[in-house]
Amino acid sequence: MPGTPAARSIGRPLLRDLSRGRLTSYFTSTWDSYETLFRGVLDAPEAYCARVHPFRLPLVFYLAHTAAFSMRKLAMAGLVDSSETSAFDERMERGVSPEDPDELAGLTDWPSPETAWAYRKRVRGLVLRAVEDVPLSATMEPEAPLRALLMAIEHENIHLHTSIPLVRMLPSRLKETPQGWPAPVQEHTGAPVACDRGEGFVHCRGGPVQFGSAGTEGNGFQWDNEWGRREAEVAPFAVAPHPVTNGQFLRFVEDGGYEKADLWTTHGARLFLDRVSSGLPNSWLRADAGPYRYRGVFADTDMPWDWPVEVSRHEAVAYANWAGAGLLSEEQFHALLNQEFGGAKQVAHRNGDFNVGLQHGSPRPVRARGAVLGRGGTDFLGNVALWLEDDFTALDGNTFRVDPLYPDFSEPWFGRETGLLAGASYAARGHMADIGVMRDFMQNHMDQLAGILLTRPAP
Repeated sequence: MPGTPAARSIGRPLLRDLSRGRLTSYFTSTWDSYETLFRGVLDAPEAYCARVHPFRLPLVFYLAHTAAFSMRKLAMAGLVDSSETSAFDERMERGVSPEDPDELAGLTDWPSPETAWAYRKRVRGLVLRAVEDVPLSATMEPEAPLRALLMAIEHENIHLHTSIPLVRMLPSRLKETPQGWPAPVQEHTGAPVACDRGEGFVHCRGGPVQFGSAGTEGNGFQWDNEWGRREAEVAPFAVAPHPVTNGQFLRFVEDGGYEKADLWTTHGARLFLDRVSSGLPNSWLRADAGPYRYRGVFADTDMPWDWPVEVSRHEAVAYANWAGAGLLSEEQFHALLNQEFGGAKQVAHRNGDFNVGLQHGSPRPVRARGAVLGRGGTDFLGNVALWLEDDFTALDGNTFRVDPLYPDFSEPWFGRETGLLAGASYAARGHMADIGVMRDFMQNHMDQLAGILLTRPAP
């Protein structure tokens, strides 16, 4: 049974508020949350060493990977001595994200779960020592030791978010809810909600938007794709009052949406349909002709039809095409954020009010009791991140500079095979939960606890 979750950090700590004690707490909370997820995986080679997704490595790699990443970045910043590093750090630091899943077939030499857990225990001690030694400052240059340490922590938060869908895909017999994991929301209806393709859309007046960061020093950690500034004038548009629900997505499934090739317009969609997709979202299950079930992180349940559907970018775009609508652009997201909540700075003050930060172990019904609605009645923050229409690019291509601590974080992913996300899911912690600041991205074929918010031209 899940335990009562401890207090969890939601947004990233700001430099002006950062003490050594708070940094210690932030690191341990982040590290422990990641380990709690993996403690729900049974200690068996079938669970840890098999690939549950065609484009991803076995879970044992991700268990060791974030610790290895921390070691490499702290070594770069001089926070751990070279005598304390090893070839294992380098081996586990870099993953593989192939264009074709066959590229992973020969990668079979993985450490045992016991080796990975022991490695994490050793690295945890070294990071805690680095926390005691790292110079604290009021600003943070890109290569500062403090930034390397915060990068290691935020990298852990990213992999928590990307590992949850992988653990979810394990068969139920290979996992159990670990002590300390937050309980999923119990509130949901027992039948599909009506499919609404257009009624109730909210008018967004658009207008000027500005987002990004003018410099690289900032008041808190940022990734290199968040450096830079963008300004735009957004035309008026209409937006759905909430993300597409499982009940609404059911109509797409029943209408043969997965078989209609003209709907699948994203780069790599054919490979996704042939090699990844079962003809349902990965968050859904169905045995033979039985009822649809929801694939929870650790336990399967009756389908929560009024929860937002969780899909890949391929599925998000295909659904929007089927509905005769579009997805938000990044500029439209910021225009909507300005209109409904007064912008990212105002949202940051209310972060704990949304379903983010692992306060719950699942989404909850759209427009549920207690949901935070915007001024126009929209419910679009928390629960799931939102796939945008944009391919992943720099904020400002003329001023973009590669991160000296992590040169291949974002630039290799710029292009049509990678989608951009906005908002934050129920599992977003730390910088992942910084709505309007974090520019998350993921390959088109991957789950990312992300959903669909439809838009239309202004009437």
